[in-house]
Amino acid sequence: MMKNPNIIAKAKKEVRQVFNGKKNCYNEEDLEKLAYLNFVIKETLRLHTPVSLLPPRECREQTYIDGCTIPLKTRILVNAWALARDPESWHDPEIFIPERFENSSIDYMGNHFEFIPFDAGRRICPGIIFGLFNVKLPLFSVTLPF
Repeated sequence: MMKNPNIIAKAKKEVRQVFNGKKNCYNEEDLEKLAYLNFVIKETLRLHTPVSLLPPRECREQTYIDGCTIPLKTRILVNAWALARDPESWHDPEIFIPERFENSSIDYMGNHFEFIPFDAGRRICPGIIFGLFNVKLPLFSVTLPF
């Protein structure tokens, strides 16, 4: 955000509009009202995934990908960093654009395989909610106008 002052300004404006300086205590429901700040967090996690290579997987059946055969029981690694920067999935993948999540159903829960910062399925990070809250709260606090 420091490299993009217009993004900081939009985030501060949103915080001012949502809270209008009237509250002293905030909870998780309050943080969910901050849509733009959530877009910023998603875009940050897209560009800077917490773990680049996800834990190894084992193929349960022989698979064919782009003409290559992956035999049964082969151990594979998923490159989450490359998925999050794939030009076939993302417009301008190297540029920080929080607005790309504005009309998107993509979430953190691993349902969209182009964006899996916390893994997916049975192996999704058990601390996802705690981790997100510990990112949202300090970021929100920095944008407070009062």
